[in-house]
Amino acid sequence: MGSDKKELIPILETVGLTKKFGDFTANSDICLKLYENSIHALCGENGAGKSTLMKMLYGVYKPTSGKILIDGKETEITPQKAMECGIGMVFQDFRLIPAFTALENIMLALPKSETHRKKSEIKKKIAELSEKYGIPVDPDRYVWEMDLGQRQRVEIVKVLMMHNTRILIFDEPTSVLTYNEVKAFIEMIQKLRENGYSIVLITHKLNEVMSCADEISVLRHGVITDNFKREDGFDKNTIVSRMMGEDTAHRVMNYREAKKHFDYDNAPDCLVCRELSLIDDHGRCIIGGINLTVKQGEILGVAGISGRGQKELVETLFGLRISLSGTTEYMGTNITKAGIHRRIDAGMALISEDPKRDNVVPGMSIYEHMVLAGAPIRTKGLGIDWNIIKEELNNSKLVHTLGVPDINRNLATLSGGNIQRTVLARAIIKAPKLLLASYPSRGLDIGTVDIVHKTLIELKKHGSAIILISEDLDELFDMSDRLCVIADNKIYGDFIPDETTPIEIGEIMLGGVKNDSERNDIVKAAG
Repeated sequence: MGSDKKELIPILETVGLTKKFGDFTANSDICLKLYENSIHALCGENGAGKSTLMKMLYGVYKPTSGKILIDGKETEITPQKAMECGIGMVFQDFRLIPAFTALENIMLALPKSETHRKKSEIKKKIAELSEKYGIPVDPDRYVWEMDLGQRQRVEIVKVLMMHNTRILIFDEPTSVLTYNEVKAFIEMIQKLRENGYSIVLITHKLNEVMSCADEISVLRHGVITDNFKREDGFDKNTIVSRMMGEDTAHRVMNYREAKKHFDYDNAPDCLVCRELSLIDDHGRCIIGGINLTVKQGEILGVAGISGRGQKELVETLFGLRISLSGTTEYMGTNITKAGIHRRIDAGMALISEDPKRDNVVPGMSIYEHMVLAGAPIRTKGLGIDWNIIKEELNNSKLVHTLGVPDINRNLATLSGGNIQRTVLARAIIKAPKLLLASYPSRGLDIGTVDIVHKTLIELKKHGSAIILISEDLDELFDMSDRLCVIADNKIYGDFIPDETTPIEIGEIMLGGVKNDSERNDIVKAAG
């Protein structure tokens, strides 16, 4: 395929595509070619301009200059025109209506010619796609009930239901998927390529890119700097260095080797849960009988398939939900019935699983967000001294280390990665005694993930307790002193990373543990 590309007309091409927001240039002179039956990956750090470029291709943003060609013909793209041209996009920030079911959201996206179909027929098609591509979707479930992974699956099925789609754009599609779901996703897009689809894939996960892409383009500071083709060979180190720069790439380290042994027996308790039972949004028990202890200076990793109660766990511990039964002690004090403000004042901090949904106030700047339960408020008379606050933030080592953008910018307009950086900085700027971190590295590039991990390790060294929620088993094994697993409405543990394997943890995630004999069988099978 590669040797004939020079004679082919790209199915999609950009020429000199540029997008500016005021004085800020998000994309500059982008020249990109997508061919039929191919997967073209776009890699780059957070804020490199990847999502902006994709939104121009789908008509969400109008280019400042340059042009887009479909089948060799210049085309002015709007979302409606993009669908007419066969372009479908799975957005990083989901385009779903929470009050509607998955079925209703999918039906809204169908062309008018399809709206006459019976719901039973559409449900059957959803089930077929779900089974074929390994992306389960419950059509009758409301979106507001779903976690991020489940919402992402609805988005993917929604695009696949559009029959005229021939170009698929995936913006960080695997950032909210489990290991098994990622494997199924890669197999899915390979099948789509075999069936004649052309795919643009944005992801920070280079192993995924290198396993399926025909071509890789590197976007850095809004400019495409490099193109790599499969027939010429992909070199991961070269791609990483081109994405991040040589100095940053060389700083990425393995925390499993760097982490010092944690003296669990002699460390004081930070959080103790006894027979704690959690309820979901319908008042049903989602996890029962939790007995959990987190020590000061410890990172406790929590593994589990998406939607098994992770959200309910951290929200209950942070005071956003009430528990069904049981008690919670924090720093020796019973806080079972304590409200969220009391917990914040006592040194708790939260990174939610969906910062854009839960932590962003439209219209507010980064510096305004930073003082919302984060940076200390400096008063001036009866008001707030914003000049002092901005000066302190601009001089903050943490803000610079995490790569938080210009604090005067509107947070809602930034990429998901930059929102994640800001929310992380806000959560830890007061050095919390307990950090509840849900997927803190989700959607971040390699260099930023390294910085996040270093920051968490520094918090740990200064005595902070951290509950780390993640579906990335490599991250959990690298970072955690102990592991527990959510499965079958229970929490299983403790597991010591050096004394178990990802296979064992993965098996428990999928099926739980019924008895000691079964666990021994799992350990034996894991080798």
